[in-house]
Amino acid sequence: MPRTGFRLRQLLLASALSAMLSAPAHAVDAGKASRFYEDALARYQRRDYTGAVIQLKNALQQDRKMLAAQVLLGKSLLAVGDSVGAETAFNTAIELGVDRAEVELPLAQALYAQGRFTDLLARPLPTSLPNSVRQELLIVRGSAAGEINDARAARKAFDEARAIDPKAPTLVMAEASLALRQGNVARALELSQQAITLAPDRPEAWATRGAALAGQQQVQAAIDAFGRALSLDPRQTDARLARIDLLLDMNRDAEALRDLDALREFAPGDPRAAYRRGVIAARKGDTAGVAREMAEVVKAVDTMPQEIRSRRANVLLLGGMAHYSLHDGEKARVYFEAFLRLQPYHPGATRMLASAYLNDNDPVRAANLLEDYLRRAPGDAQAMTLLGSAYLVQKRYSKAAALLERAVMQGSADPTMRATFGASLAGQGLDVSGAQHLRAAFDANPGDQAVGASLGVLLLQRGDVKQALEVLERVYTANPRSPVALNLLGLARGRAGDRAGARKAYEAAVAVDARFTPAQLNLARLDVVEGRSDAARKRLQDLLRSQPDNPDALIDLAALDRAAGNAEAARKGLEKATAVAPRHPRAPLILIDEALAAGDNAGAAKIARAAVAAMPNDLSIVLALARAQLASGDLQRARETLIDARKRLEADPDALVQIARMQIAAGHLQGATYTVEKALALQPDAFAALELQAELALRSNDIGNAERLAKSLAEKYPTRAAGYQLQGDIALTKGQTANGLVLHKSGLDKEPSADNALRAFRACLAANQPARGVALLQDYQRVSKQSDPRILMALAEGQIRAGDLKAARATLEQLQQRGPQPSGVLNNYALVLLQLGDAGALPAAERAWRSAPNDPQVVDTYGWILARNGQLDRALGYLRDARLRNPRDAEVRFHLAWVLAKQGRTKEAREELSPVVADLARDGMPAEARKLASELGL
Repeated sequence: MPRTGFRLRQLLLASALSAMLSAPAHAVDAGKASRFYEDALARYQRRDYTGAVIQLKNALQQDRKMLAAQVLLGKSLLAVGDSVGAETAFNTAIELGVDRAEVELPLAQALYAQGRFTDLLARPLPTSLPNSVRQELLIVRGSAAGEINDARAARKAFDEARAIDPKAPTLVMAEASLALRQGNVARALELSQQAITLAPDRPEAWATRGAALAGQQQVQAAIDAFGRALSLDPRQTDARLARIDLLLDMNRDAEALRDLDALREFAPGDPRAAYRRGVIAARKGDTAGVAREMAEVVKAVDTMPQEIRSRRANVLLLGGMAHYSLHDGEKARVYFEAFLRLQPYHPGATRMLASAYLNDNDPVRAANLLEDYLRRAPGDAQAMTLLGSAYLVQKRYSKAAALLERAVMQGSADPTMRATFGASLAGQGLDVSGAQHLRAAFDANPGDQAVGASLGVLLLQRGDVKQALEVLERVYTANPRSPVALNLLGLARGRAGDRAGARKAYEAAVAVDARFTPAQLNLARLDVVEGRSDAARKRLQDLLRSQPDNPDALIDLAALDRAAGNAEAARKGLEKATAVAPRHPRAPLILIDEALAAGDNAGAAKIARAAVAAMPNDLSIVLALARAQLASGDLQRARETLIDARKRLEADPDALVQIARMQIAAGHLQGATYTVEKALALQPDAFAALELQAELALRSNDIGNAERLAKSLAEKYPTRAAGYQLQGDIALTKGQTANGLVLHKSGLDKEPSADNALRAFRACLAANQPARGVALLQDYQRVSKQSDPRILMALAEGQIRAGDLKAARATLEQLQQRGPQPSGVLNNYALVLLQLGDAGALPAAERAWRSAPNDPQVVDTYGWILARNGQLDRALGYLRDARLRNPRDAEVRFHLAWVLAKQGRTKEAREELSPVVADLARDGMPAEARKLASELGL
């Protein structure tokens, strides 16, 4: 900040930015718009979001380009649940020039609320965000990646967020949610407790704790945690819905209804509440009530404008489920298909759409959908069940049996399968209603093998062996010659402890079809359980003679070899199973565990990486890779990221230097250093790479290495300026001002150019010697006999900093005489006139603003000069606009705080000035700012 105490527009790079923008053409009543905005802000602060929306729309009717109104409108709409409207407002604000730091996070939250996770992740991550905003944005992005089952991307985002602040409560909550989604309930519980410890008064922390407790079936504790969240903030709609789901699972419908009544106050018309009321009505046998509530859901969704509905994934999902519950399969399919276009491979929607296809006797489409989905999510037991049912209808019995059995085994091992099914509306599929549909369909037609098998598998997954056995006995009675029915019956009997009955069922299945593989495998496994290893080995060897590439048989035989002490044969069997079925997770998981147990961490990581490449969305494989990386000391995915990046790069050192510079802009100095080293490995004497290497060392505060590299650069390229300039920067960093300026002057002498003159001038300013900088520029003008406008702009800047305002006015007027100039010239001219007490300051500032109404420094100058002329109300609107366009500018925020304080809005003034007091002090806080900070108690 200049010691003169007013805004100085830096213009060294402005010569190419001379486009002159016209003033807004529409009629604007800025004063009226500002009054509407200030009233809206007051309403927003007291959480009257609906009233804020109304007043902001009034403000925008007066001035449709009012940036502050657009931003606050987006935040208000997000608060009332209109995420689509919020997105529109934020995008409009971006078009108007808001700083991305102000809207990128709420825009991401709006996309997340719509369920548009892929769109959210496709947005490039801005490079110049404050750490606090960047961290929150990374957390939202990580959560979005988790929603689409991209655990690797989620972990990468969370790792980057953790590097900023490992104890941020929002991060811990998000990681707990991801752990729960991945089935790691113990980790979710641990993290949720950390969240409570870090932020005991945050309702979101208690909601996270509730979700983790629910995942471990600590239902009452989960209900209590959600209750604590609601006591802190009754508007926590998602927490209330989650508590309702738990209450419904416990048949505490009266309590659930009380929460649903509360939602009428906080979220009136929320179709999710109507859907749950429909579930309660279904339990009571109130057919009319079900129809009424689902009709309410359907009405809310169907009447929504198509252009809005088609972009809101959560609305499409809810509409599909409501139509499905009303047995309107055709409309349900339309919604589910539209939803899956926004979120491909979403688990719940995929399963529901497959169910709809099956209900419409279209097993082929169901199978195609599920086969594609299971290639990405091979561990989804419910999807396996549905696909098994589709195969049954198609009479593909062996495939059906194998899948249904895998579904039973997977479901029993997966703790999330035993968790509340009320989480359906969060994306897991509506199993509360789905189970009821299956039971009703089965009771109506016990001979339907597909429905009966699906219901039996679901009951086994839930651990309800008694009911599963009853259902599967009825399925077998209706289909006595079905090997699938017999195999499932064997599974159920085995779960019930009836080994003899299980064996009888498996043998009957083989008697019906001697090539029926699932029953043969189950007989071998039963032999092992009963201690008949030789019989099991013979069965498996016989099976492999006819099916040498059967992965399950190879894996089971490997287990027998391992138990017999033949580790080499076991390893070969598992490796063959992996080779013949690369998307089958059992074999690599066993190999990874064995390598870790043997201390071969590198080998475990190698196996895991290969498995992840084949099955990138298989949670068990991804977790195995994480375990291997942890055991081997690998720092998460940092090195993997570098390897992947290296594979994409061409062997071009110039391209690598450009990428490294982009990494510097992103604040990733370590990655940039690596990239530069790669460039130097390709071309050790590349000037640009050597220059950047030294610059990176200086940026990393590795002064000794930076100095060594800079000297080496000067020795290798003695006629180039860079080595001297870098040494000059290092000298200035060390406080060696005189030496630093000599070195920069040497660089200018080596390569005389306007660019190097400007760099030397900047060194003078850094050394707080603006008069010397002015003399240097004047010498360069005299010697070069050039009149580069950039030099004149810098000259004016130096004259202002040196306090020679009359000379600065003359230089700026000289620039204007050359014709149209960048807005910054007018801006600085207005500031000089203000400091000189010249009445022409306000007209000059207005001309600058009309030429660049979206330039934050120009807008700030206009607002500040208005304020200094006593026009506080008018000034406030412009200063708010400037602050939104450049929130990191300390002087802009001082100007806004000054006006707020003058208007008696002390609290708001303090909030504006507090974050930048240190920046103002560092840059030489002017007396007025120091006085204001003192008055505000800062």
